[in-house]
Amino acid sequence: MTWQELTDRELVELCLQSHEDAWREFLRRYNRLLAGVAARTLRRYFPNSSQIQELIAEAVQDAILRICANSFRALRELEWRHEGALRGLLQITAATAAHDLARKRLSEKWNVHREESLEEPGLVIPEKESTEERLYQKILLDQLARCLEKVIHGEPDTKRDIAMFLLYFGFRVTAPDLARLYKLNVRKVENTVARLARLAQGKCL
Repeated sequence: MTWQELTDRELVELCLQSHEDAWREFLRRYNRLLAGVAARTLRRYFPNSSQIQELIAEAVQDAILRICANSFRALRELEWRHEGALRGLLQITAATAAHDLARKRLSEKWNVHREESLEEPGLVIPEKESTEERLYQKILLDQLARCLEKVIHGEPDTKRDIAMFLLYFGFRVTAPDLARLYKLNVRKVENTVARLARLAQGKCL
């Protein structure tokens, strides 16, 4: 029987026995799958990036490391309920690795162009000029808004406060303009947006 004739489960069993040739076959067989999932995920975040191939390679490497973590726990505990069980695990792992990498890179871009606002709330909001950079900002702001919804869920003015946060940081609407829009005093607006900025920095980035 050749390596190509081995089932996924048989190949994994050999890998778990530290068979070097089995691991080479594992990587040969599934590298394209991992790269394809990583590419689809990352292109949603970076549609025009000149570094997309480097990002894909990094995500694939991270996915492999996750599979190997804790003495290959993911493979050891895999439930073989159907023939596609291993491929499903690899797809989920690659997508998660790619999402995490994208969030990390977006956060790094955010922090490189540090810009203080609203009494040093601690949240970095860079100015964006190019279309690609504005897309990065929109994705990150959407992620922050979803995170903040969970953090302040149950507060009476959650929707209003998050809307002010997005208008201030995403569209540069000033605190006085927000105060007039929501019929609040300026100090209330400043305190609210500053609070959400600190929460975003501490719990969402």
